Amino acid sequence: MAQPAAVHYVYAPVVGYEPIYVTEQVPVEREVCWQERGYRQARGNSATGTIAGAIIGGVIGNQFGGGSGKKAMTAAGAALGASIGHDASKQQRRHGRPVSYQRCEIQVDYEPRSYTSGYNVRYEYNGEVFETRTRSEPGDVIRLEVSARPVG
Repeated sequence: MAQPAAVHYVYAPVVGYEPIYVTEQVPVEREVCWQERGYRQARGNSATGTIAGAIIGGVIGNQFGGGSGKKAMTAAGAALGASIGHDASKQQRRHGRPVSYQRCEIQVDYEPRSYTSGYNVRYEYNGEVFETRTRSEPGDVIRLEVSARPVG
């Protein structure tokens, strides 16, 4: 029947160690904005273009003719101005007016991030140098588990 190993603990001096660095690509979100040009549609059917055209056309028509002809020219100018103003207003509604607006979106970039994942540690025990890996930075000594089992 095999006998269990006798276990005891000792401390061995650390003769050197180096950190183990790991670099990973980490996603980083950032908002990116830019200016775009577009057109804003006019709302509804406004009579402003028609009215402005009628007034301007009436003023221009009033400059021509005399007597009752002056009234006729004013009326004709107002009618023609109203028609031109109405058409211009429709044209602007169809295409809208130019505007500049800001658009933004979230972009994901990747940045390198380094960290220490552990340490390669060299220690001396019974006149020989051994190496192991630890998660935390070692001190001046490292604890060893020593076991002995009879052979044969």
